[in-house]
Amino acid sequence: MGISRVDTVSIPVSNQSQALLFYRDALGFELVRDHHANNKKRWIQLAPKGAETTISLVVPFAGMKAGSVQGLVVQTDDITSTYNELADRGVSLSEIVSLIGGRFATFTDPDGNGWVLIEATSHMMA
Repeated sequence: MGISRVDTVSIPVSNQSQALLFYRDALGFELVRDHHANNKKRWIQLAPKGAETTISLVVPFAGMKAGSVQGLVVQTDDITSTYNELADRGVSLSEIVSLIGGRFATFTDPDGNGWVLIEATSHMMA
């Protein structure tokens, strides 16, 4: 099969500009592209520094609803430091929990799209 990787994950949001502020300024994702095709179409693409897979902040389409994406996982080498940095930037996170060879905390974006922040303490396959 010719599929080699996940390139972009669409994140349905109600307000692309508000979501951009959250993902860029609060989470620290790097802006890859912000393209305005016209007054109604905008392509915003971001990624964590050095990541291959990107996210796109999209106006819901094809049955999507803003806030409907759950369980996206991002990894850190130091969950305590990252947790504190995100909290200082206004991100509301769950408590850090230790499970299955790792430490986890969850958070949501302004629309309720759910993320999991993990620090693997052993080899994990998410």
